[in-house]
Amino acid sequence: MLKIYKSNQINFLLNKICKKIISNKNILTNEIILINDNYIKQWLEINISHKIDICMNIQYFLISKFFINLIEKINYTQKNISLSIFKKEHLKWILMSIIHNNHDSLFLKESKILYKNEEFCSHMANIFTKYIFFQPNLIYQWEKKEKNNFLLSSHTWQKQLWNLIIEKIKIFKQKNLTEIINNIYEKKKKNYFSKFIPNRILIFSQNPINPFIKIILHAIKNFTSIYLFQYQFEKKKIKYINPIFSLFKKKIFL
Repeated sequence: MLKIYKSNQINFLLNKICKKIISNKNILTNEIILINDNYIKQWLEINISHKIDICMNIQYFLISKFFINLIEKINYTQKNISLSIFKKEHLKWILMSIIHNNHDSLFLKESKILYKNEEFCSHMANIFTKYIFFQPNLIYQWEKKEKNNFLLSSHTWQKQLWNLIIEKIKIFKQKNLTEIINNIYEKKKKNYFSKFIPNRILIFSQNPINPFIKIILHAIKNFTSIYLFQYQFEKKKIKYINPIFSLFKKKIFL
């Protein structure tokens, strides 16, 4: 089950999340609350304790970190994963190995990309991480290896570079993004997911949930109760003031 509460009134969301915490009859069970950053964690701890007098057995995790750990547990049996496409530092070092191989990096030279430095690898690791979370459909198209005549010129060499990264991680028996997501959707037995997923998850977010996390939420919503408390900033209406009318008003009151 996935239930979403949206509001631009943060106290409304706070009251809702407190009601959910109180409804947990088993006080020995840890409540899982996912957050965007540690600042909101401190705010929640203070305000939840004011609302319900006591704030115990609550564990806070960063949203992205929680779901990355979850999908790694689902997809891999070993505890220590040597390479992960979700970690920028791992992507960076894979890219370093690629650019120092003249054969592998030839297409970058042909595309006139300035790539022979650490800054390029760090930048591309950051770009690919953003693609994973905000444009997973683009990564999916690249990994299908289907011809696409509508690719941007920048995406053409980026696609080649990404597929080289995938070849490198395959050596360490790691999966690409498409395989990771498909594996989650294929494992449909509740008793399998219960090993890794708590009975319910509370998410308090002041930012929109990114597309990759949405994919994971929809994959696991049949195996756990997910409550998303989405804070929406109120858009202030900007009043248009005619400058001539404004001057006219000044003349009247002078």
